[in-house]
Amino acid sequence: MKPLTDYERLVGNIEAALPAVHRFAPPTPMLRLRCLDALIDGTVFLKAECLQATGSFKIRGALNVMTPLEQQQSVNRVVAFSSGNHGIGVAYAARCLQMLASVVVPSDAPSRKVDRIRSLGADIIFYDRHTENREHIAEALCRGTGAVLVKPYDDWRTIAGQGTCGAEAHWQTRGAIDSAIVCTGGGGLIAGIGTYLKAKRGEIALYSAEPEGWDDHRLSFEQQRLVTAPASGSTWCDGLLAMAPGEVTLPINLRHNITGLSASDLAVAHAMRLIWENFGIALEPSGAIALACLMASPALFSGKRVLVTLTGGNVDSATFESALTLAGQTAQPNH
Repeated sequence: MKPLTDYERLVGNIEAALPAVHRFAPPTPMLRLRCLDALIDGTVFLKAECLQATGSFKIRGALNVMTPLEQQQSVNRVVAFSSGNHGIGVAYAARCLQMLASVVVPSDAPSRKVDRIRSLGADIIFYDRHTENREHIAEALCRGTGAVLVKPYDDWRTIAGQGTCGAEAHWQTRGAIDSAIVCTGGGGLIAGIGTYLKAKRGEIALYSAEPEGWDDHRLSFEQQRLVTAPASGSTWCDGLLAMAPGEVTLPINLRHNITGLSASDLAVAHAMRLIWENFGIALEPSGAIALACLMASPALFSGKRVLVTLTGGNVDSATFESALTLAGQTAQPNH
């Protein structure tokens, strides 16, 4: 019998991760909007990861990495580095699994996310993103305490946990999915979703979604090698400001022939407003970027059945109000 490739094994790892994830993070719903179907003369499926108890998909990877540690009773402390949502996911998983957590957070992280991490009982260590290396700080904490580092995306176990979102989407959508647009920062979510959906629905076209000026995946896919982001855009999508794709995630994503998309703050604002007005759900900018890419380039998806991830809803009131105001004052791009 031919041995399994790493990618075939990853599909199995995703399915094996489902019990650990669903123990504390039940499947999220698939939302529909007639106006989006009409926009592309097709069908749009909105995977509402913003409705996780933690407000984002990051709980999936955290639970998949941390559950074996709890079961083995080998480690009761973990460390993470995060701009917010991964830290929240690790802190929440630690509370569920009765573990201790420390999170290395940039000093300019949104206060709502910092407060949520702290409220879940995790210790917070601030760092300056311009002068300090978060990974070095986290690794030093692990050496000093015996803790295990839970990476936000560049770990096969994290990717497998995030990939459970793709497994759910596969079950929840009857018939074909022609395209999937996935919010992309370090590349873990699209690596997991893409691997699973490519295995189950091989003809699907995958699209990464990033903020303008932080589109390192788009550039890397075009040049078929690691390319860093120009970092010339705004920092509104704070959860997607990775300077480069992950060393583990990029080879997986290059294999899947992904097309990179990017969207402006204005497009993101219109996506946030659409979801708020129709569902009463407050998306954060990073969580709205995939929908923004769909709304900004509807012709690209004309007549298609499209999966769109809504990945996060941890937004502070000032940012949210600014987005609604901007969207209300300006026309939607390309319309």
